Amino acid sequence: MFEVYLRQINSHFFIKRMTKRNFLFIALSLILFTACKGYSDKEKKEFDEKIQKFIKKENLKLTKSSSGVYSSVIVKGKGKEIRYTDNIRVMYKGKLLNGIVFEERNSPVQMTLKNLIPAWKEVLIGKNTGSVFMIVTPPQMGYGSNPIGEIPENSCLFFEVKVLQTL
Repeated sequence: MFEVYLRQINSHFFIKRMTKRNFLFIALSLILFTACKGYSDKEKKEFDEKIQKFIKKENLKLTKSSSGVYSSVIVKGKGKEIRYTDNIRVMYKGKLLNGIVFEERNSPVQMTLKNLIPAWKEVLIGKNTGSVFMIVTPPQMGYGSNPIGEIPENSCLFFEVKVLQTL
């Protein structure tokens, strides 16, 4: 074990003891956090242009949020308001903008809202169960630069989502 001394606060000295393993974990986390690259304004603009082209081609009527997510409430539900901490039961289809379906759930699946991609959280929170949504998300509000299964890195995604229930 080794000691890390923290500064004097209100005439008290605080000493935190940590193992070398914990110290290395914290140091590595900080390095990875600072090394993570966000998207440039140019990249965000390119993603937005792809999304706008898709929306025009599909003749969709969607509203753009300040985060770059496009969405529309197709059916307004009358159930309970969806909260960040809710578990939700949904059916959905997700596809790439080229039309390739990467996942489709035709039977209800349970999900924890706070664990979903930022675009889903942004669109669903505050809406009512029973609602049906269309969502088009840029990568920074989806899976980013992480390829997931059939979803390539930096993909703009289209979702049709029906929220059946909050649990």
